Amino acid sequence: MQPPRRPGVIIVLLCLVGAPVWAQGDPWYEVSRAGLQAADEGQLAEAEQLFRSALKLSDPFGDEDPRRATSVNNLAYILHAQGHYGAAEPHYRESLAMREGALGPDHPDVAQSCNNLAELYRVLGRYRDAEAFHRRALRIREERFGASHPEVAQSLNNLGVLYASQGRHDDAEPLYQEALQIRIASYGSDHLTTAETRNNLATLYYAEKRFDEAEALYRQALDVEQKALGQSHPSLATTLSNLAELQRVQGHLEQAIALHEQALTIREEALGPDHPETAQSLNNLAVAHYDAGLYERAEELYRKSVAIKESVLGTDHPELALTLNNLAELYRVQTRFDEALPLYNRALEIDRRNLGQEHPNVALGLNNLALLHYDRGAYVEAEALLHQALAIEEQALGANHPDLINTIENYAIVLRVLRRHAEAAQLEDRAGKLRAEL
Repeated sequence: MQPPRRPGVIIVLLCLVGAPVWAQGDPWYEVSRAGLQAADEGQLAEAEQLFRSALKLSDPFGDEDPRRATSVNNLAYILHAQGHYGAAEPHYRESLAMREGALGPDHPDVAQSCNNLAELYRVLGRYRDAEAFHRRALRIREERFGASHPEVAQSLNNLGVLYASQGRHDDAEPLYQEALQIRIASYGSDHLTTAETRNNLATLYYAEKRFDEAEALYRQALDVEQKALGQSHPSLATTLSNLAELQRVQGHLEQAIALHEQALTIREEALGPDHPETAQSLNNLAVAHYDAGLYERAEELYRKSVAIKESVLGTDHPELALTLNNLAELYRVQTRFDEALPLYNRALEIDRRNLGQEHPNVALGLNNLALLHYDRGAYVEAEALLHQALAIEEQALGANHPDLINTIENYAIVLRVLRRHAEAAQLEDRAGKLRAEL
């Protein structure tokens, strides 16, 4: 059986905060600005407190005052950033309704709210809702600004990310290409926004195993970022991590480790040792050490990542679930089953609470838990978990999505052990057909 891997997020995507625009000296403005600065620095709990204070200061303004909608949007954003998705949604919805009421349904601020809500729904796996809101934002921006405006490019880029996350690469690639051309025309080829879209397009090529094309785009993006930001800016760390992952999946583990270490150093120095992005670099570096068979070092890095995420993001964040899952996988391959089981279960419950019962990440957690039970000889439990995982993936991704292959093949292996050979043969044939289409 093959374990699904969770190295870490490699897509670059900014969910924009509505910037406060008001006279300096206004207490609301000053508190909102401080909240934005804290969010930029990764001080999420502090940012939430400041945005809640700004929201309180906006109480006398009335729903038609743009400061009120901005405060609600900003609070939604910081809740979203902390993984409190259920709490974020009603605030995003409230901000959208305020902007529609005060500004009309086709105002650019409405498009921004649609973008943010769409990004929340993408994370939650509510892809149909996400697409509807991204398309609405795109339509508003095209009608207001014309087809070649940078805000149109942002919507095209984000819609491309949505399609790529669903494996709809043929739909995503032309959107990325169009966004890239708009950004080049608007800002030039050496602008950070063009680097962002090159990064996303490279990630798509990475997923399609078009490694040479992906590497060329990653290196172009890295060159732009180095020239624009210098050698030590945290934005470089994301591109370095993406490039490291590309090297890792090709088996170039020394190069991958070196790049991840470079990204980690940048984040530690620029953001601090306890920043969530530092924790993610630790996670990704651990994955590379795991692949190299350096299990002791991998465990050390995973444990550091878990400690930071628990401290900064809290004990119920999806990014914590990712690293718990990876640490459990390390314990499983070392046959440390009693240590692996509670970590798998904890990661699964975090994803269920945050993402819902039908999210693909939940299916991945079920798959990994099934793998553990298979290794322990609990084949009946493994079969039940894989049955659930496959049903979730079929519902969320469609019956012919390539991400189903791993689950189908694992399910077939368990069915063979249980002597349900006819069912296993059907699954093996199905997996073979999906592989042939790749």
